[in-house]
Amino acid sequence: MTDNTNIPVLTDLIEKGVEIDLSELGLDQDPPTDLDQEPPTDLDQDPPIDKDAVASALADDPALEQEIRRILDEHMELAWHEIRLAIKQADSKSSSE
Repeated sequence: MTDNTNIPVLTDLIEKGVEIDLSELGLDQDPPTDLDQEPPTDLDQDPPIDKDAVASALADDPALEQEIRRILDEHMELAWHEIRLAIKQADSKSSSE
């Protein structure tokens, strides 16, 4: 970004027409040259989980443990729903063949 103070809003760009230059979006004209390189993933940079520290944090904060359990229960229910749908779809495909 070259100048953050003069970035047009979407309606300004629509009024000008279909052709939009990068400079109108407040972007540099020269794109980065390292686009072919793989960006590092967050998983590559995360330190290993200290299980003792997690257990200690959960023991010290029952509300945190309850919130984590709620999140896991919600995701587990969604996963079971998707699994049931996949099984039904597989059954309907095999019975129609």
